[in-house]
Amino acid sequence: MQHSRSVWNQMPMVRLLLPFMAGIGVYIVSPVLLLPALIILSIACAFLIWYGLRSEVATVYRWRYVAGLSIVVAMLSLGYTVTWLQTDTNTAGDLSKVNASATAYEGIVSEPPVLKEKTVNALIQITAISQGDTVQPCSGKVLASIQRDEASKSLHYGDRVTFRGKVKAYDAPKNPDEFDYRQYQALHHIYHRVYLRDGSWRVTAVGQGNVLLSHIYNVRSYFLTLIKKYVRAEGELAVATALTLGYRDYVTDDIMQAYSASGVLHVLSVSGLHVGVMYFVLNLLLGWMDRRRRTEIVKGVIVITVMIFYAGLTGLSPPVLRSVWMFSLITIAKLLDRDVSTYNVLGVSCFVLLVWDPYYIADVGFQLSYIAVAGIVLIYPMIFDLIEDTDVLKRNIPYLSHPLNWLSRWTWGLLCVSLAAQIATLPLSLLYFHSFPTYFLLANLVVIPLSNFVLVAGMLLFCVGWMPYMSDAAGWLFDHLLLWTNEAVYTVDRLPHALSRGIIVSAPEMLLLYTFVALLLWYIYDRRAQVLIATLCVLLVVCTAFSYDTLRNDKLHELCVYSIRDRKAISIISRGTVAYDFDTALLHDDKTMRYHIRDHWYASGVQQEVALDSSRDRIALPYGKVCAVAGRRMMIADAAVPSAPAKVLHVDVLIMSKGYTGSVAALRSFVSWGTLVFDTSLKPWQLKKWKEECDAAGMAYHDCTDNAFVMRW
Repeated sequence: MQHSRSVWNQMPMVRLLLPFMAGIGVYIVSPVLLLPALIILSIACAFLIWYGLRSEVATVYRWRYVAGLSIVVAMLSLGYTVTWLQTDTNTAGDLSKVNASATAYEGIVSEPPVLKEKTVNALIQITAISQGDTVQPCSGKVLASIQRDEASKSLHYGDRVTFRGKVKAYDAPKNPDEFDYRQYQALHHIYHRVYLRDGSWRVTAVGQGNVLLSHIYNVRSYFLTLIKKYVRAEGELAVATALTLGYRDYVTDDIMQAYSASGVLHVLSVSGLHVGVMYFVLNLLLGWMDRRRRTEIVKGVIVITVMIFYAGLTGLSPPVLRSVWMFSLITIAKLLDRDVSTYNVLGVSCFVLLVWDPYYIADVGFQLSYIAVAGIVLIYPMIFDLIEDTDVLKRNIPYLSHPLNWLSRWTWGLLCVSLAAQIATLPLSLLYFHSFPTYFLLANLVVIPLSNFVLVAGMLLFCVGWMPYMSDAAGWLFDHLLLWTNEAVYTVDRLPHALSRGIIVSAPEMLLLYTFVALLLWYIYDRRAQVLIATLCVLLVVCTAFSYDTLRNDKLHELCVYSIRDRKAISIISRGTVAYDFDTALLHDDKTMRYHIRDHWYASGVQQEVALDSSRDRIALPYGKVCAVAGRRMMIADAAVPSAPAKVLHVDVLIMSKGYTGSVAALRSFVSWGTLVFDTSLKPWQLKKWKEECDAAGMAYHDCTDNAFVMRW
């Protein structure tokens, strides 16, 4: 126990970081406490100044706990205040406060535009708006989807544009358990979007962006052209651009699915692994500069500069920034002949990034990156030490013993690193992705070394791209390594049960899982009975929580009419089975299914999927279909009525869908209902006509274009 306390005392930045992060979280949950936060921060700082000026030993000792509490409170209040200052909507001239009266907008393209199939997406940093004849300064980001043509395809970073259009705020999720795209964009400081047609915008100036970033993006464009020259296949091109430059516009859903199922999705995102390879290669190539003090300093400057340039080249993603900060601090510490504490390096880099942008704390890549590194540092030694002797050859056999023993140690080390990172990130991955790659150890053992070789080959190609024969050789090697990497991933993806889907973990359950892992590691490190009892108690709570979810879903009966534009999407969930009535196009659109529907099915405990038309609970009628589940009747009117039935049918919910051509009044002559629902497959004119008819008759209804309709019983 004493040793664990000393370890905790050796990581001051981690101890300061935790309350700072808590302050950021408090602001995200409740952003209206700025004045109390400033008052508490002032009081805590005043006490710490008074305490720091005390020289009496007795006074210092007596107030030591109050001083510690004051530091915690000060850091918490500081995190809250920094987050308020870094929130764009708190500025006086923010777009959200003046958008309603704006007639025209002016701004600068702040990132290289992305070419889509029918549009060009450009992120525009607004600088001014027009209100009639008045022009006033303004700030805020707008994601513009511009109709694709020759003019929009020629847009570049730094172009100043003016446009007229309807700038809208992002919509909240319309379906249960749907991915919150509005929150995702808000965490990236983007709150508005606009669609621009030809003629509604124009470029008024060029080269208005940051000069350094302009040069970096030009270099990236050159590297992209170089990659396209030697890598022709779509799959290999997507992996090449994503792995070396962080450019993911060519990555398709099939590639994402294969890499996710194999447990190597992180390869497609430039992360600490890639920066680590670059750091290793740079130190290897510049190792001769360590002989003299001056050249050693020059080497450190070169290494840090190249890594910062690479971070800009790959889009300044949080995992890359984390790695660049860490390796820069390690390089500086070596130059100063100082011991390096990995935990303090992690803490310093995390603190700096959160001061720069507190909303990084909610970025999935940021979270996974830091948790993975912390897990590797903490868990890897425990796993690696389980096998003290990893040599496969105990006798000295000339030319064989050394390479085979080195290979066995390297293989065991790579497996331990992969396992440690997976243990550390598993609860968070289950929270966000609801899946688990079964063969992640096998995939990492093959794909990680190959991806490292791909990255080195890509760096070589970038260096010799201007040399005719050398570039051809590097390009051939680069292309073939990519081919082998993709083949390895697809091979793992084709294995049976490669990806376990539908594992739903809530935020409290994720925290419980991390508590269990932490206590288990504590017990392995310091075998005490109290820790073991606490570990078993938390495990019992975890099992109880999962059992409760299973029992709740086993009793669940739910009707959901989803809100998906121009699509018919109706599901009836009963005790783990979903009977769905979807458009064929929607069923084959895997991306839309994942985005809008799959997570809801997983959260509802769906284990079996059947088409409603083949369900035993469904009865076909001339004007639609009726389904009875657990005492409730639902009718879907999706066919023309040939003649009015003699009997009146009573249903709890009537869903009017495409295919029905009559009126609401005609339905009332042979159907009575409790709730009327219009789904999103209806034509706008048809929906408008029926809503006017209902309003005139005083009938209540639910329009799914606004939100999904959900009924549970």
